[in-house]
Amino acid sequence: MTSELIRRLEALERRMNAESPSGSLPPGGPLRVVIFHGGLPPGEPLFAAAGAHEWLRLPDETLDDFADRARAGARELKEPLLLIGGLPATQAQQDLAMAAYDAWLLTDDGVPPCEPSRGMAR
Repeated sequence: MTSELIRRLEALERRMNAESPSGSLPPGGPLRVVIFHGGLPPGEPLFAAAGAHEWLRLPDETLDDFADRARAGARELKEPLLLIGGLPATQAQQDLAMAAYDAWLLTDDGVPPCEPSRGMAR
């Protein structure tokens, strides 16, 4: 995962947790949004979950639009925690992740990218 993508995900998480209009919070506290880095497949998150509910990213949906849609759904359901990304927990998430993983494999050379922040190099 590139440092640029990590920066974008962290900024999105901060934005989503900062936007809490009064009167729209579920009883018992605000909605907390957590975005996982490095899920399956590599790259941007493709699914989200809150309680027993899930949201799958649409094919041409931007990450911000998807995260906003999932957050709005979680708020409407009065869920206290929204998890975006991570490892697939349902068959629908697994199917979406594996299709994206297969597509990613077609573009991958099999060698991890250089990550200078971790001291690794090709």
